[in-house]
Amino acid sequence: MTIDLDHSYLLKPGLWEMTGSYVDRNNNAWPQRGQLVITHQPDIWLIEAQLIINTGETQTVNSRYDVQPLAPGVAFTEWKSETGGPEPVLGLFVVVGDTLMSPWHSRSGAYWGQEILMRQSPTEYQGRGFAFLNREKVSAWFTRLTRNGGQ
Repeated sequence: MTIDLDHSYLLKPGLWEMTGSYVDRNNNAWPQRGQLVITHQPDIWLIEAQLIINTGETQTVNSRYDVQPLAPGVAFTEWKSETGGPEPVLGLFVVVGDTLMSPWHSRSGAYWGQEILMRQSPTEYQGRGFAFLNREKVSAWFTRLTRNGGQ
């Protein structure tokens, strides 16, 4: 059995459009949209994201993720982000068949969660995720990512 590394998200540079819903701690769902740009440099892959959540007021969240390139034949890698949370965040991308799983946590461990991206086609992924602060849910989300350019 071989590892499925034929993912167009993360493993290939590209521009992705995101639509979906952000669910707050009180289970209110709000529309969200955004854009993610994935670039590959020799020693680092970058994901630069802008997320816009409309809760009656427009909230914009800009994030940058520094991802270690996958080693040949290895189906997981580490990432870190200094933005998008109350403190620096460390995580993994793990390839599991048609799915990219990404558990993560802040350096202190107080802020933690997971996102799962399920490949629907080479140009579409469905995402689900959640974030907790200690034992309290902060948010959850469900999204659709559509490839809008790149290699």
